[in-house]
Amino acid sequence: MIFILDFEQFLKENSICYKRNDTLFFFPDKNIIIQLVPLRNWNSIQEVLDLKSNYDSVHTRRIFLYEDRWYGNAEITKKRILAHLGIFTSVFARNCDLKEIESVLASDFLRKYHSYGTAGSKYKFGLFYKDNLIAVSTFSQSRPMKRIIDGQERFLQSYEWVRYASLPEFRIPGGMGKLLKAFVNKYQPEEVMSYADKEWSDGDVYEKLGFTCWGEREPVKFLVNIHTFQRLSEKKLLQDRAYRSVNVIEEGYFQIWNMGSIKYLKQF
Repeated sequence: MIFILDFEQFLKENSICYKRNDTLFFFPDKNIIIQLVPLRNWNSIQEVLDLKSNYDSVHTRRIFLYEDRWYGNAEITKKRILAHLGIFTSVFARNCDLKEIESVLASDFLRKYHSYGTAGSKYKFGLFYKDNLIAVSTFSQSRPMKRIIDGQERFLQSYEWVRYASLPEFRIPGGMGKLLKAFVNKYQPEEVMSYADKEWSDGDVYEKLGFTCWGEREPVKFLVNIHTFQRLSEKKLLQDRAYRSVNVIEEGYFQIWNMGSIKYLKQF
């Protein structure tokens, strides 16, 4: 399959040692595995759940690399893979300037560097290194959420940490923590909620920041254009006027499910 061969060639060009078993790539010296997910292989949500369950109990870090990610945004995806495999530029958060930023700047950055692009948010923060924007975090406005605190029912002002993304070739130790701290110090949330994308993360970064796992969201259905590799959620196809005329059969879309996500909460 071309996808597998292209990925293997990429690893060889970057002198990365690996072992392969069909669509599964092992990197023993990096304690990481990458499972390739060809578009043509996944016809039901159960196949995705079965694939995911094979790795839920494995301590080795794992990434599920979908074919549409590889071809739809190749340059960014390759840099992101290399960073996971130890080839990156490290910039400590303490050496970065932190600022609240405008919506346009945040949205442009997220469209380029976040797996799911930009999303609606109220508050936007950026990390700058030598005057260059290298990471963005966005947060929602608050909403009351009922919680049980010390046996008593209370409503907390809860915010969602909607997006975090950095330049894919960078690792920013302390970056997420610095952005979260800036938001908390300025807006004094009682609770912050976020989701870890299980295609790329096992959520350990949230746990290091003091978040607690609050359950999981099931895989979400998407349709992928076989020509452009654009990934569209079924919900967007049904609700967005721009896509109401799309004929899924005639124009050629693959049906896929992502790996779902892990919900995290932190109370203050």
